[in-house]
Amino acid sequence: MNALFAGLDRLITGLLGLSLLALVGIGGAQIVLRVALSYPLPWATEFSVVLMIWATMLAGYVGVRRNSHLSADFLGLSMSAGVRRGLRLFSLALSLAFVLTYGWQSRLVIDAMEGIPFTSLPLTQPLLYWSLPVGAALMALALADQLWRERRAAPEA
Repeated sequence: MNALFAGLDRLITGLLGLSLLALVGIGGAQIVLRVALSYPLPWATEFSVVLMIWATMLAGYVGVRRNSHLSADFLGLSMSAGVRRGLRLFSLALSLAFVLTYGWQSRLVIDAMEGIPFTSLPLTQPLLYWSLPVGAALMALALADQLWRERRAAPEA
């Protein structure tokens, strides 16, 4: 299982790096071409939005895997180790339920966008919205792994 996650982590971070490099390149080209040659790239804005949304959803997976999300544990400081562990398990289960729900419900958005083209890209809108269930599935996988490892870990003394 660790090898699977190690490979998936490398793949996702690689895709993130490529998409962010592409965003910088497209943005820079858009500025140079518009200012120097008075030739804006008509597709640059829409393509950048698609890349940014996909990068955001993929970054959600990376954040869950690295456990680098924002959290505040003011109440937990005064609780016993067992209660804190229970709260961690509950919050992981709640987060997992949330991403599974929004991932499943995002199919309605994808269906609603079917056949609607982008203005300047030869693609349809579902390409953008497929980032939702893909990102949710990746985050659900990462959350399920965290929940599994936390559940199996020995309780703190």
